[in-house]
Amino acid sequence: MKRVGSSRRGLSTIVTAGIMLSAVAVLGSAVVSWSNGNLKVFEIALSNTAVNSTNKITENISIENIAFCSNCGSVNSKNVTNVTLTNTGTVSVKITQIQLNSTAITSYYYSKNSPYSSSSCPPPSGASTCLPATILPKQSYTVSASLKSPTTWSSQKPDTITVTTARGSTFTTQAAPP
Repeated sequence: MKRVGSSRRGLSTIVTAGIMLSAVAVLGSAVVSWSNGNLKVFEIALSNTAVNSTNKITENISIENIAFCSNCGSVNSKNVTNVTLTNTGTVSVKITQIQLNSTAITSYYYSKNSPYSSSSCPPPSGASTCLPATILPKQSYTVSASLKSPTTWSSQKPDTITVTTARGSTFTTQAAPP
């Protein structure tokens, strides 16, 4: 039966289905775009973590040629420890800290005559911070570190030298003055 005089009309099932499909398509494409962006961020973070972990495994520092001098003649040459660091790994290593007996060394000197001295350090007109120093693979870096405390080296007790890198690796050795 037909109603006479009715002016109301409803949306047909086909039009409703079309609107629903359009809304689902728009929302679906928005979710896919958002998840692709997040996936890229997580992929980059995972890649960086993997590279850093691999580089941390392959970096290796050899602490060698340790020389102690309690009175080397000049004002800036009291309680000096000369240390040569050689990068025996396959990636460059950035040295961020050198410690002697758990005391961070903050004053560094170097000689222009030394073939292993860093060219990035300023001239030895006084104490200067040469760290962080980057050592390329198969290269060496010699640093003379001075302690501010009045320490005299004794041959009875070994001193512990600890080198820390930017990736968080720690290399330690012990040496005793003659």
